[in-house]
Amino acid sequence: MAEASPEFRRISEDSVRRRTGKGWADWLAILDDWGAADQGHAASARHLHDTYGISPWWAQAVTVRYEYERGLRVPK
Repeated sequence: MAEASPEFRRISEDSVRRRTGKGWADWLAILDDWGAADQGHAASARHLHDTYGISPWWAQAVTVRYEYERGLRVPK
């Protein structure tokens, strides 16, 4: 697995769970099951917002973390 960007590693499990109702592993599995690797960033974030009702900010944060964890985004 690729290393997550430093800023998204700072978002704790507790914080993501408190703000979204799910933990990092839950979100990664949801995006894997949905086929996010083939759907692209914008579609993935929109899917999280529309389907799970998380805020646009959290949808972006979860999507970016997913991309780093799955090697779809390379840390700068």
